[in-house]
Amino acid sequence: MTEFLSCRPNLEVGDLAPAAAFLREVLGFEVEVDEPEMGLVLLHRDAVGLALVRSATPGVNATTAAYIGVTGVDDLHARCAARGARIVTGLAEHPWGLRDFVVEIPGGHRLALGERISSPRLRRQGLEHGDFGRGTGYPAGLRHSYPPRSVRLVAARF
Repeated sequence: MTEFLSCRPNLEVGDLAPAAAFLREVLGFEVEVDEPEMGLVLLHRDAVGLALVRSATPGVNATTAAYIGVTGVDDLHARCAARGARIVTGLAEHPWGLRDFVVEIPGGHRLALGERISSPRLRRQGLEHGDFGRGTGYPAGLRHSYPPRSVRLVAARF
């Protein structure tokens, strides 16, 4: 059986140095590989890895490039604010059991940083308990995008 061990998003940027400095100084990442001639910086913090890849035409997601699960999200939010990070979305609690915020790094990529605060107890409006689709763990209709914009999520009372 295959086991997936890690995921390292590649963030395209026009200039490696400011993005790498932000990840080091604000979020506490460490540089593993710094290859400016190749246009590559690999960074990690704990079990999370990120790659910065230099590109003449960097692609930036309209929403977030990655969701990074953390502990101590309130402390991390305060650290980002104190260091002048551009916080795009402030701390918020969601009915799916997460408390998070979104920060933008130099180059325009947005990283969501969040902490589990409770068990996810969601249901799609109009579904009853047990209407989960095909063993995915998500209610039917929620398998591809979580949470989808077209589905109103409400706290379940099971």
